[in-house]
Amino acid sequence: MSSVASPPHTEDNTGLLQLLIDGWTESNQTLIQNSQWTSDYLARLTSLSLDELTHEPTSLRSNQQQIKQDAQQLAYTDYPSFLHAESCRRELGSTLEGLDDRFSELLTSAPALQQACEDFATQAKDIAIERAKMTRVLEHQHVLMDLLELPQLMDTCVWNGYYSEAMDLAAHVRLLQVRYPLPVIRTIYDRIQASSDLMLIQLISHLRQPIKLAVAMNIIGHLRRMEVFDSERELRMVFLRCRHDCVEQRLERIKKPADDATVYIVSSSTTMATTVSAPTTIPTNSQDTFDYLKRYVDVMREQMFEMATHYTSIFSSNEADTILSDYMTHMVMQIQHILTEHLHYIDDTSALASLLTQLQYCGMSLGRVGLDFRHLFVSSFEQAVKPLVLRTMDQATKLLTIDTLHAATKIRFFQVHGSIPTTFQAANAHRPHPHHHTHNHQPHHPMAFHVNNIPTSLLSHL
Repeated sequence: MSSVASPPHTEDNTGLLQLLIDGWTESNQTLIQNSQWTSDYLARLTSLSLDELTHEPTSLRSNQQQIKQDAQQLAYTDYPSFLHAESCRRELGSTLEGLDDRFSELLTSAPALQQACEDFATQAKDIAIERAKMTRVLEHQHVLMDLLELPQLMDTCVWNGYYSEAMDLAAHVRLLQVRYPLPVIRTIYDRIQASSDLMLIQLISHLRQPIKLAVAMNIIGHLRRMEVFDSERELRMVFLRCRHDCVEQRLERIKKPADDATVYIVSSSTTMATTVSAPTTIPTNSQDTFDYLKRYVDVMREQMFEMATHYTSIFSSNEADTILSDYMTHMVMQIQHILTEHLHYIDDTSALASLLTQLQYCGMSLGRVGLDFRHLFVSSFEQAVKPLVLRTMDQATKLLTIDTLHAATKIRFFQVHGSIPTTFQAANAHRPHPHHHTHNHQPHHPMAFHVNNIPTSLLSHL
């Protein structure tokens, strides 16, 4: 008959455990009761058969003996390790004490370390910011180089006459100044503005030189685009002022250098805005004066006609605008002033007639642009001819009072006394004269000479 072991009950194992540990200390009892190994071993014991349970002590003793031998063998083989472990255990205490001191020092120096770390973080942050800036500069170096080279490019355009490109650069920099108000942009803007001022000076200097209409229109277009003048009227006045300087330069070149026979007088050169007094060299020689006035009239005719055509072509017509008419009036008055100063040095009526003809042609030429002034200078020539006529009449009167009366007295004396005529009488008897009325004035030789000399002087000066 075989028997089947029933599964163990926890209550039975607990009671068995209580019987085994009865009499032990409380700490050992607690240790055994809380050990899982104890519960497992009691469960194994209760599951063994009687025969197995009988041999269990022998098995335990053999296991104990084996474990003891293994422990001895381990102690023999690992003896140095045990010694080293023991020394380490002994040193661990002193090490822990030193570590405690080090921890105290660490706690003491921790605030300083924290402050140093914060300072380092601040410096590192600044360095990182600068490095980021340098990185961005390196990434955009081509753009920055183009930006920094704008003033040099502006100067190149100005000096080589590329004014449209220069104004495009100036407009671009002004836009950058408004969009990015940075110090470097401000510096570039100031240098561009200096180049713009230089360009303005060059444009105005070009207006003071002999130029064609197309060039003048381009220059005025550039000046309008620069927007440096407050109004269109100011721009027109600048144009006339510059062209007037060109006229003055031409007039300076035709003046003859002073010599021993030259008289220096001061003549006023009046402009629209100011009156400038400059010494003018006036030659006293009749031929030199005639040549000077002839060149002067030619220059004024060419320059006034060119100035009028340029002005009307460049600027739009405005009925209220009187700048051109006022300026031309000033130029005509200047011509009249020069004629008044110089005509009395000319003692040749043919030269005066030639000058008057040249002035009439000049007025007729300028009449095509509404500047006919031919009637204004007639009185000046009349005043210049009047002294010549009076001088000739004085010479005729002087000849009558001295030479002619003396010669006539001798002739009359010889005729009355029947003497042979003298050489003077014979010469005057055969002298042809277109206005000599022989039959009427033959008995009155002085009166005949005087009457004939006066018409002759008048006809020679007409």
